[in-house]
Amino acid sequence: MRDSFRELLSPFERRSPIFIGLLCLGAAIPAFFAFYTHLAWEDFLITYRFSENLAHGHGFVYNPGERVYGFTSPLNALLPALFAVIFAAKDFVLPLWLFRAVSLAGLIFAWISIVSVFARGAEASRIRTLIGFLFPVIAALEIKSTAFAMSGQEAGLVLGFLAPAFAIAILGWGTHRILGGVLWAGLFYSRPDAFVYIGAIALAAVVFESGPRKPLLVALAQSALICVLLYLPWVVFTWVYYGSPIPHTVVAKHNLVDYAPEGYGPAGVIVALFQSAPSVICWAISPIYDTLKSGPGSWPSWLHDSEMYLELFTIFYWLVPSRDRFGRMASLVSLVLLVYLTYTDLASQHCPWYFPPLSFMSLVTLASAAATIAEKFSGAALRYACAAVMVSGLLFYLGYIFFSSLAPIRFKEVVIDGGQRREIGLWLKDHVGPKEVVYLEPLGYIGYYSGCRMADWPGLISPEVVKIRDKIGPTKAYFTWKEVAEALKPEWIVARPNESWFMQQSDYLSHHYELVMAFDSRKAVDDLGLKGQAPGMHLAYSELIFGIYHRTD
Repeated sequence: MRDSFRELLSPFERRSPIFIGLLCLGAAIPAFFAFYTHLAWEDFLITYRFSENLAHGHGFVYNPGERVYGFTSPLNALLPALFAVIFAAKDFVLPLWLFRAVSLAGLIFAWISIVSVFARGAEASRIRTLIGFLFPVIAALEIKSTAFAMSGQEAGLVLGFLAPAFAIAILGWGTHRILGGVLWAGLFYSRPDAFVYIGAIALAAVVFESGPRKPLLVALAQSALICVLLYLPWVVFTWVYYGSPIPHTVVAKHNLVDYAPEGYGPAGVIVALFQSAPSVICWAISPIYDTLKSGPGSWPSWLHDSEMYLELFTIFYWLVPSRDRFGRMASLVSLVLLVYLTYTDLASQHCPWYFPPLSFMSLVTLASAAATIAEKFSGAALRYACAAVMVSGLLFYLGYIFFSSLAPIRFKEVVIDGGQRREIGLWLKDHVGPKEVVYLEPLGYIGYYSGCRMADWPGLISPEVVKIRDKIGPTKAYFTWKEVAEALKPEWIVARPNESWFMQQSDYLSHHYELVMAFDSRKAVDDLGLKGQAPGMHLAYSELIFGIYHRTD
C-alpha cells in the first residue's frame, strides 16, 4: 500500500514549481465555484435528511418510522451525519462545507493520480509532462465534475477512487492489487453502480495488457476479493436494516418510460439505444442540463457541435493503432461508460450527476491524445505549437462553459432552490398536519425545510409510489405523475405548471383539489433583462412557478 501510494504521488518527487502552481490553480477553481455559487444540489438535501435523522437518533431514515433505503451513496450520507454529530450542527450548512472539503481532496487525489501516469519516468517527453501538469486545470474546468463535487453530490468521491484505480491499471495491476481492491470498495461505498466502472477499468487493463494475461486476471480476482470483503459489512447492514441491499432510488428510477419504438420486438431496445446515443454523447463534456435546443437561455449551436465531435473522437480513439496505451485505455473506459449511460437513459432517464466519470475519462483521453499527436511532428517548435493550439482550444471550450454557467447556477441557488423552494418548505411546515402527506417531484429543498411526511415521484423514498407505478407500467415517452397522484390521493400536492396542467386534465384531481398558494419567481428573471436570456439560464426557467394544492374532501 505504501509503495502504491508513493507511485501515485510521484509527481511531488520532481519538486516542480510548475506542477505545484497548476495543482493549486486547479484546486482553487472548485473552491471558487463553491464560494461564488453556494450551490447545494437538490439531491444532497434528500440524502442529508437521512444524515440528520441518524445524527439526532431518529434512525437512518427519511420519514421517521419508515425504513426505506432512499439514498444512493453510503459515504454521501454517513460523512455528513458524522460531521453533524461532531459539530452538533443545527442545519446542513456546516456539514456540507466539510463534505465539500472531502470532495475537493478526492478531486485533487484524482488529478495527481493521472499526472503520475502522464509524467511517469525519465522517458516521458517534455510535452506529455507539461500537458500532464496542466491536467488539474483542465479537469477542474469541467463544470459537471466540479459542480457535483462541490454541491454535496458524490462526484468528488467517485473520481477520487476511479482515477487512481485507472492509474494503477496503467502502472501494473499486479504490483498494486491490494490498493486496487481498496479503491474498488471505495467506489462501491460511493455509488451502487461501481461495478460498471470496475468492469470498464478491468476490461481496458486486459485488452491492452502487453504480457501474459493470466497473472493480470489473478491479480484482478484478488482485488475483487478484497473489495467484496470490505463492502460486505454494508451489504449485511442494509439487508438487515432496510430489507434489501439495493437502494430504493435504483428501484424507483428503473423502468420509468418505455422508449422502445413501436413495430419492433426484442430488437426494439437496440434501436432505442442507437436513438438515445447521440444525446448521451453530447452530454459527456457539456454544460449542466444542456437541452440541445436553441432560443433564449440555451447554449449556442457551435457548442453542441463541439460536444459531438470531441466525444466521438474520444470513444473511438482506442481503435487508433498508436503507442498511446494510456489514452487508448482511457478511450475504451469512456466507451463502456457511455454505453452504460445510454442504457440508463432507456431504463429511466440520465441525470447530469451521472456523467462526471465519463467526462473525466474523456478529458484524460483528449489530453493524452493531444500529447501523442503533437509528438508526431518533427521539430520542437512545431510540436510545442501544435500542443499549445490543441490544449488552448480545449481550455477555451471548457472555460467558456464553466464561466458562463456560474451566473445561472448562482441564480438557481439564490432565487429558486435556496429561495423559492425553501419558502415552499417553510410554508408547508406551518400548514401541513403531522399525519398528512405531501406529494411532489422536487423532494430535496421542500422536503428538508418542511419536515413533512413526503411521497415523491418517482418514489425515491416512497415504496407506495413505486407500487402504484408498477401497476400502471411504463408509458411511451410520458411520465405517470398524474396517474400516481390519482391513486395516492395525498392531502397536499406541490406542482409545477406542467403538472398543474395534468391536474386540470384529470377528473379526480381537478374536482378534489384546490389551489391554496402559488409561488412565482418570474419577476426575478424579468429583472435580469438580457442577462436572463444568457446561455444556461434555461436551467431555472421550468422551476419559476409552483402551486400548492390541498385536497378538499
